Amino acid sequence: MRICVIFNPAAGRRRARRRLAGFLDRWGDRVTLRPTARPGHAAELAADALREGFDTVAAAGGDGTVHEVADGLLRAADQDGSAPPIFAVAPIGSANDYAHSLQRQFGVAPLDVPDAPAVDVGRLSWTAADGTPRDRFFVCCCGAGLPGRVTLESRRIGWLQGVPLYGLAALRALRAAGPPEEWTVQTDDGPPTTAPTWSVHALLGRREGGFLLAPQARLDDGLFDTLRLGPMTRWGMLRLLPGLARRGPPTDCPHVALGRGRSLQIDSPSPLAVHADGELALLPADDVRSVRLDLLPKRLRARACAVN
Repeated sequence: MRICVIFNPAAGRRRARRRLAGFLDRWGDRVTLRPTARPGHAAELAADALREGFDTVAAAGGDGTVHEVADGLLRAADQDGSAPPIFAVAPIGSANDYAHSLQRQFGVAPLDVPDAPAVDVGRLSWTAADGTPRDRFFVCCCGAGLPGRVTLESRRIGWLQGVPLYGLAALRALRAAGPPEEWTVQTDDGPPTTAPTWSVHALLGRREGGFLLAPQARLDDGLFDTLRLGPMTRWGMLRLLPGLARRGPPTDCPHVALGRGRSLQIDSPSPLAVHADGELALLPADDVRSVRLDLLPKRLRARACAVN
Protein backbone atom coordinates (compact mmCIF):
# COMPACT_ATOMS: atom_id res chain seq x y z
CA MET A 1 0.00 0.00 0.00
CA ARG A 2 1.04 3.57 -0.66
CA ILE A 3 0.20 5.71 2.35
CA CYS A 4 0.42 9.48 2.66
CA VAL A 5 0.29 11.05 6.13
CA ILE A 6 -0.61 14.73 6.30
CA PHE A 7 0.15 16.17 9.71
CA ASN A 8 -0.11 19.47 11.51
CA PRO A 9 3.11 20.17 13.47
CA ALA A 10 1.16 22.46 15.82
CA ALA A 11 -1.79 20.11 16.49
CA GLY A 12 -3.16 19.95 20.03
CA ARG A 13 -2.15 23.54 20.74
CA ARG A 14 1.47 22.37 21.08
CA ARG A 15 0.53 19.83 23.77
CA ALA A 16 0.50 16.81 21.48
CA ARG A 17 4.03 17.00 20.11
CA ARG A 18 5.09 13.89 21.98
CA ARG A 19 2.22 11.84 20.57
CA LEU A 20 2.87 13.21 17.09
CA ALA A 21 6.59 12.49 17.37
CA GLY A 22 5.91 8.91 18.48
CA PHE A 23 3.46 8.36 15.63
CA LEU A 24 5.88 9.76 13.04
CA ASP A 25 8.78 7.73 14.47
CA ARG A 26 6.69 4.58 14.18
CA TRP A 27 5.51 5.12 10.62
CA GLY A 28 7.98 7.58 9.13
CA ASP A 29 10.05 5.05 7.20
CA ARG A 30 6.96 3.29 5.78
CA VAL A 31 4.85 6.21 4.59
CA THR A 32 5.13 9.52 2.76
CA LEU A 33 5.05 12.37 5.30
CA ARG A 34 3.73 15.79 4.34
CA PRO A 35 3.55 18.54 7.00
CA THR A 36 1.18 21.47 6.69
CA ALA A 37 2.59 24.98 6.56
CA ARG A 38 -0.49 27.23 6.64
CA PRO A 39 -4.28 27.17 6.94
CA GLY A 40 -5.81 25.37 3.97
CA HIS A 41 -2.57 23.59 3.10
CA ALA A 42 -3.84 20.17 4.25
CA ALA A 43 -6.65 20.30 1.67
CA GLU A 44 -4.12 21.04 -1.08
CA LEU A 45 -1.87 18.20 0.05
CA ALA A 46 -4.84 15.82 0.16
CA ALA A 47 -5.87 16.72 -3.38
CA ASP A 48 -2.28 16.15 -4.54
CA ALA A 49 -2.20 12.77 -2.78
CA LEU A 50 -5.38 11.64 -4.51
CA ARG A 51 -4.02 12.60 -7.92
CA GLU A 52 -0.74 10.80 -7.15
CA GLY A 53 -2.65 7.57 -6.54
CA PHE A 54 -2.08 6.92 -2.83
CA ASP A 55 -4.17 4.06 -1.45
CA THR A 56 -4.60 5.68 1.97
CA VAL A 57 -4.42 9.32 2.95
CA ALA A 58 -4.20 9.94 6.70
CA ALA A 59 -4.78 13.07 8.76
CA ALA A 60 -2.56 13.19 11.85
CA GLY A 61 -3.84 16.06 13.94
CA GLY A 62 -7.03 17.44 15.39
CA ASP A 63 -10.43 18.02 13.87
CA GLY A 64 -9.13 20.98 11.87
CA THR A 65 -6.61 18.82 10.04
CA VAL A 66 -9.21 16.06 9.66
CA HIS A 67 -11.64 18.53 8.10
CA GLU A 68 -9.15 19.96 5.64
CA VAL A 69 -7.85 16.58 4.49
CA ALA A 70 -11.36 15.15 4.05
CA ASP A 71 -12.57 18.26 2.22
CA GLY A 72 -9.52 18.19 -0.06
CA LEU A 73 -9.99 14.49 -0.87
CA LEU A 74 -13.70 14.80 -1.56
CA ARG A 75 -13.35 17.96 -3.64
CA ALA A 76 -10.57 16.47 -5.76
CA ALA A 77 -12.51 13.22 -6.21
CA ASP A 78 -15.56 15.16 -7.41
CA GLN A 79 -13.46 17.10 -9.89
CA ASP A 80 -11.78 13.96 -11.23
CA GLY A 81 -14.89 11.79 -11.13
CA SER A 82 -13.02 9.24 -9.04
CA ALA A 83 -13.51 7.50 -5.71
CA PRO A 84 -11.46 8.96 -2.85
CA PRO A 85 -8.80 6.74 -1.27
CA ILE A 86 -9.16 5.36 2.25
CA PHE A 87 -9.20 8.20 4.76
CA ALA A 88 -7.40 7.41 8.04
CA VAL A 89 -7.48 9.55 11.17
CA ALA A 90 -4.68 9.61 13.76
CA PRO A 91 -6.16 11.72 16.60
CA ILE A 92 -3.62 13.99 18.23
CA GLY A 93 -5.58 17.25 18.43
CA SER A 94 -7.51 19.10 21.11
CA ALA A 95 -11.02 17.68 20.59
CA ASN A 96 -10.77 14.69 18.19
CA ASP A 97 -14.55 14.55 17.74
CA TYR A 98 -14.50 12.64 14.46
CA ALA A 99 -12.00 10.08 15.70
CA HIS A 100 -14.20 9.54 18.77
CA SER A 101 -17.17 8.57 16.59
CA LEU A 102 -15.07 6.37 14.29
CA GLN A 103 -13.54 4.55 17.24
CA ARG A 104 -16.84 4.08 19.04
CA GLN A 105 -18.62 2.63 16.01
CA PHE A 106 -15.87 0.77 14.18
CA GLY A 107 -12.97 0.44 16.62
CA VAL A 108 -9.32 1.17 15.79
CA ALA A 109 -7.29 -0.38 12.97
CA PRO A 110 -3.60 -0.13 12.06
CA LEU A 111 -2.70 2.54 9.55
CA ASP A 112 -1.79 0.02 6.87
CA VAL A 113 -5.02 -2.05 6.90
CA PRO A 114 -6.17 -2.06 3.25
CA ASP A 115 -9.89 -1.50 3.91
CA ALA A 116 -12.27 0.79 5.78
CA PRO A 117 -16.04 1.09 6.28
CA ALA A 118 -18.04 3.42 4.05
CA VAL A 119 -19.37 6.46 5.93
CA ASP A 120 -21.62 9.40 5.18
CA VAL A 121 -20.44 12.91 4.36
CA GLY A 122 -22.13 16.30 4.62
CA ARG A 123 -21.99 19.19 2.19
CA LEU A 124 -22.56 22.81 3.22
CA SER A 125 -23.50 25.09 0.32
CA TRP A 126 -24.32 28.78 -0.01
CA THR A 127 -24.22 31.69 -2.44
CA ALA A 128 -21.54 34.28 -1.76
CA ALA A 129 -22.31 37.99 -1.66
CA ASP A 130 -20.98 38.33 -5.23
CA GLY A 131 -23.40 35.67 -6.48
CA THR A 132 -20.82 32.85 -6.68
CA PRO A 133 -22.02 29.43 -5.48
CA ARG A 134 -19.76 27.95 -2.80
CA ASP A 135 -19.63 24.72 -0.86
CA ARG A 136 -17.60 22.77 1.67
CA PHE A 137 -17.64 19.13 2.72
CA PHE A 138 -17.73 18.04 6.36
CA VAL A 139 -17.46 14.63 8.00
CA CYS A 140 -18.48 15.12 11.63
CA CYS A 141 -20.66 18.16 12.27
CA CYS A 142 -21.86 21.54 11.08
CA GLY A 143 -23.37 24.30 13.19
CA ALA A 144 -24.94 27.67 12.41
CA GLY A 145 -25.50 30.60 14.74
CA LEU A 146 -24.07 30.33 18.24
CA PRO A 147 -21.71 27.39 17.44
CA GLY A 148 -20.07 29.43 14.69
CA ARG A 149 -19.44 32.21 17.19
CA VAL A 150 -18.16 29.66 19.74
CA THR A 151 -15.66 28.44 17.14
CA LEU A 152 -14.52 32.01 16.57
CA GLU A 153 -14.07 32.58 20.31
CA SER A 154 -12.15 29.30 20.70
CA ARG A 155 -9.49 30.60 18.31
CA ARG A 156 -8.77 33.39 20.79
CA ILE A 157 -8.11 31.05 23.73
CA GLY A 158 -4.64 29.55 23.77
CA TRP A 159 -4.34 27.80 27.13
CA LEU A 160 -7.15 25.23 27.07
CA GLN A 161 -8.27 22.30 24.96
CA GLY A 162 -11.20 19.89 24.66
CA VAL A 163 -14.44 20.54 26.57
CA PRO A 164 -12.94 23.25 28.86
CA LEU A 165 -11.83 25.20 25.78
CA TYR A 166 -15.22 25.08 24.07
CA GLY A 167 -17.06 25.60 27.35
CA LEU A 168 -15.24 28.88 27.97
CA ALA A 169 -15.69 29.86 24.32
CA ALA A 170 -19.44 29.20 24.68
CA LEU A 171 -19.62 31.45 27.75
CA ARG A 172 -17.88 34.25 25.87
CA ALA A 173 -20.05 33.81 22.79
CA LEU A 174 -23.24 33.88 24.86
CA ARG A 175 -22.15 37.02 26.66
CA ALA A 176 -21.53 38.81 23.35
CA ALA A 177 -24.58 37.50 21.48
CA GLY A 178 -27.77 39.42 20.90
CA PRO A 179 -31.22 37.89 21.43
CA PRO A 180 -32.18 34.88 19.27
CA GLU A 181 -33.61 35.84 15.89
CA GLU A 182 -36.45 34.41 13.82
CA TRP A 183 -34.90 31.73 11.62
CA THR A 184 -36.72 29.62 9.07
CA VAL A 185 -35.56 26.00 8.97
CA GLN A 186 -36.74 23.23 6.64
CA THR A 187 -35.80 19.55 7.00
CA ASP A 188 -36.02 17.47 3.81
CA ASP A 189 -39.40 18.18 2.12
CA GLY A 190 -41.17 18.98 5.37
CA PRO A 191 -42.86 22.30 6.10
CA PRO A 192 -40.54 25.22 6.95
CA THR A 193 -40.75 26.39 10.56
CA THR A 194 -39.98 29.92 11.70
CA ALA A 195 -39.07 30.56 15.33
CA PRO A 196 -36.55 32.40 17.52
CA THR A 197 -33.35 30.38 17.23
CA TRP A 198 -29.98 30.39 18.96
CA SER A 199 -28.46 27.72 16.76
CA VAL A 200 -28.99 24.80 14.38
CA HIS A 201 -26.69 21.76 14.35
CA ALA A 202 -26.41 18.85 11.92
CA LEU A 203 -24.28 15.92 13.05
CA LEU A 204 -22.92 12.83 11.36
CA GLY A 205 -20.85 11.95 14.42
CA ARG A 206 -21.77 12.11 18.08
CA ARG A 207 -19.89 15.19 19.26
CA GLU A 208 -19.35 18.82 18.39
CA GLY A 209 -16.54 20.67 20.17
CA GLY A 210 -16.41 17.88 22.74
CA PHE A 211 -20.13 18.24 23.53
CA LEU A 212 -22.28 15.14 23.13
CA LEU A 213 -24.98 16.63 20.89
CA ALA A 214 -26.03 13.40 19.15
CA PRO A 215 -25.50 10.34 21.41
CA GLN A 216 -27.29 7.98 19.01
CA ALA A 217 -25.68 9.19 15.78
CA ARG A 218 -24.12 6.69 13.43
CA LEU A 219 -21.73 7.54 10.65
CA ASP A 220 -23.34 5.30 8.03
CA ASP A 221 -27.11 5.52 8.55
CA GLY A 222 -27.84 8.04 5.78
CA LEU A 223 -29.25 10.70 8.14
CA PHE A 224 -28.13 13.79 9.99
CA ASP A 225 -28.99 13.99 13.68
CA THR A 226 -30.25 17.57 14.04
CA LEU A 227 -30.60 19.92 16.99
CA ARG A 228 -32.27 23.33 17.10
CA LEU A 229 -31.95 25.51 20.19
CA GLY A 230 -34.85 27.91 20.66
CA PRO A 231 -35.53 31.07 22.65
CA MET A 232 -34.27 30.16 26.11
CA THR A 233 -32.52 32.77 28.24
CA ARG A 234 -28.75 33.04 28.49
CA TRP A 235 -29.02 31.52 31.97
CA GLY A 236 -31.02 28.66 30.49
CA MET A 237 -28.32 28.12 27.87
CA LEU A 238 -25.63 28.11 30.55
CA ARG A 239 -27.55 25.54 32.60
CA LEU A 240 -27.82 23.37 29.49
CA LEU A 241 -24.07 23.19 28.78
CA PRO A 242 -22.94 20.71 31.51
CA GLY A 243 -25.59 18.21 30.45
CA LEU A 244 -24.60 18.58 26.80
CA ALA A 245 -21.03 17.73 27.71
CA ARG A 246 -21.92 14.59 29.70
CA ARG A 247 -25.26 13.17 28.58
CA GLY A 248 -26.44 14.90 25.42
CA PRO A 249 -29.43 17.20 24.79
CA PRO A 250 -32.53 16.84 26.96
CA THR A 251 -35.60 15.26 25.38
CA ASP A 252 -38.12 17.14 27.54
CA CYS A 253 -37.12 20.77 27.01
CA PRO A 254 -39.56 22.81 24.86
CA HIS A 255 -36.68 24.93 23.53
CA VAL A 256 -34.64 21.95 22.29
CA ALA A 257 -35.89 20.42 19.03
CA LEU A 258 -34.30 17.12 17.99
CA GLY A 259 -34.74 15.50 14.60
CA ARG A 260 -33.22 13.51 11.77
CA GLY A 261 -33.04 14.20 8.07
CA ARG A 262 -31.07 14.15 4.83
CA SER A 263 -31.06 17.90 4.23
CA LEU A 264 -31.52 21.21 6.01
CA GLN A 265 -32.28 24.65 4.64
CA ILE A 266 -31.53 27.52 7.04
CA ASP A 267 -32.56 31.14 6.44
CA SER A 268 -31.75 33.98 8.82
CA PRO A 269 -32.59 37.71 8.76
CA SER A 270 -28.97 38.49 9.71
CA PRO A 271 -25.63 37.21 8.36
CA LEU A 272 -24.76 33.77 9.65
CA ALA A 273 -21.72 32.38 11.44
CA VAL A 274 -21.25 28.74 10.42
CA HIS A 275 -18.61 26.13 11.22
CA ALA A 276 -17.90 22.83 9.49
CA ASP A 277 -16.10 20.24 11.66
CA GLY A 278 -15.08 23.08 13.98
CA GLU A 279 -13.52 25.13 11.18
CA LEU A 280 -15.11 28.47 10.34
CA ALA A 281 -16.83 28.34 6.97
CA LEU A 282 -18.80 31.59 7.19
CA LEU A 283 -18.45 34.74 9.27
CA PRO A 284 -21.08 37.47 9.66
CA ALA A 285 -18.78 39.69 7.58
CA ASP A 286 -19.42 37.35 4.63
CA ASP A 287 -23.05 38.55 4.60
CA VAL A 288 -24.56 35.13 3.92
CA ARG A 289 -28.07 34.62 5.30
CA SER A 290 -29.07 31.32 3.69
CA VAL A 291 -27.28 27.96 3.73
CA ARG A 292 -28.14 24.40 2.78
CA LEU A 293 -26.82 21.15 4.23
CA ASP A 294 -27.06 17.89 2.29
CA LEU A 295 -26.04 14.37 3.31
CA LEU A 296 -24.08 12.28 0.82
CA PRO A 297 -24.52 8.63 1.84
CA LYS A 298 -21.41 6.45 2.19
CA ARG A 299 -19.30 8.84 0.14
CA LEU A 300 -16.03 8.10 1.97
CA ARG A 301 -14.19 5.09 3.40
CA ALA A 302 -12.81 6.12 6.77
CA ARG A 303 -11.25 4.61 9.89
CA ALA A 304 -9.41 5.64 13.04
CA CYS A 305 -5.89 4.40 13.59
CA ALA A 306 -3.88 4.12 16.79
CA VAL A 307 -1.46 6.93 17.58
CA ASN A 308 0.83 4.86 19.84
